[in-house]
Amino acid sequence: MYQHNDIPQPKWDKKNKKWVLSVMIDGQRKQFVSRTPKMPGKKECRQRCLEWIENGMYNDGNLPVSKAFELFLKDYKDRYGETEQFFKLKSLSDLFIIPVLGKKKCSQITLNDWQNVINNAKPTVKHRADGTPYQLCDTLSKKYLKNIKGVISSFISWAAPRHFVEYIPMSQIYIPAAAPTVGKDILQLSDIEKLFAEPTGLWFERALMLEVLTGLRPGEILGLQKNDYDPQTGSITIRRSVNARGNITTGKNANAHRTIELTPEVRQIVDEQLVETAYLESEWIFCNTTGLVGAQAQLLKCWKRIAAKKGFPVSTTPYSLRHTFYTHTEAYLPDRVIKSIFGHSAKTDGHSIYGSHVVNEEAHEAAKRLSVTPLYQATIKKENAE
Repeated sequence: MYQHNDIPQPKWDKKNKKWVLSVMIDGQRKQFVSRTPKMPGKKECRQRCLEWIENGMYNDGNLPVSKAFELFLKDYKDRYGETEQFFKLKSLSDLFIIPVLGKKKCSQITLNDWQNVINNAKPTVKHRADGTPYQLCDTLSKKYLKNIKGVISSFISWAAPRHFVEYIPMSQIYIPAAAPTVGKDILQLSDIEKLFAEPTGLWFERALMLEVLTGLRPGEILGLQKNDYDPQTGSITIRRSVNARGNITTGKNANAHRTIELTPEVRQIVDEQLVETAYLESEWIFCNTTGLVGAQAQLLKCWKRIAAKKGFPVSTTPYSLRHTFYTHTEAYLPDRVIKSIFGHSAKTDGHSIYGSHVVNEEAHEAAKRLSVTPLYQATIKKENAE
């Protein structure tokens, strides 16, 4: 795409007393003039050129893919704000789509072009402190490639009605069969026993325990405020999330807003946390040591210390605890109960997506069923032993 810095400076035509700027972009020549003297005229001349580049020369299919993505992302941000999904769309397009297709005109993009983005996507190269390059893996997983395909799908859905690109059914774009399937590291029941039997006393430990027993996202736990918890009914309402950048959002999706009933074991964790941090007078249940909203980086640091001390898999993360919860409970819970707990927005792990939830008989049933799962039993074995 033609950059603003590439535009030459206007020249003063002494004979005709005007500023003149001539440019040639993508085979199109255009001249801009301004008869306003001195610097104001020079700026006016250049500004007319910029407006032509951004609004005049690019129409419909003549728009470069890079420019179309800029407009797509701007529209997305204007609609939904700087959500995690926005940064995901921007990151994946910058890494895998723009470098390959950015300079091509939208009207020239074919099904094969989109498919080649998927087929040729490679892990990004990172650099150590000493400057040497390294890669975390040799090939991208199926899930990662599906994420890239999702960006393509979102872009086409936005661009096709605007006549930038040709509409292509996503069923025509495939994920190579050879792409590896990467499993998620979880805690085994014996690990969970260790976690609850021998607390470390680290600051965010209760937040991590809560995640194991509820399956809440790390950001949702950090986003819990005291008025979200009703000690009378034993329920907690998820209204917000703290993303990896420390921004407070409304959650991953519309269904992320939900109310769940806590079992006595979980209520005890929340009650102990409130007593432990009462002196800070914070509005956040799992605040940081100064009473401010906690950060996901702090949660991760705490988990890594716990994992190292107890010998848990080094590849586990706070988000792994959400998958731990799912793995050890989904066989004991019907779909309608799973959906009331997880707050998904699309079909995930074979479970359908549903709307928002309130405290009702279904939420009460979810709590009752959870209390007898092996996951919960592992957390109370130490009490029975005593």
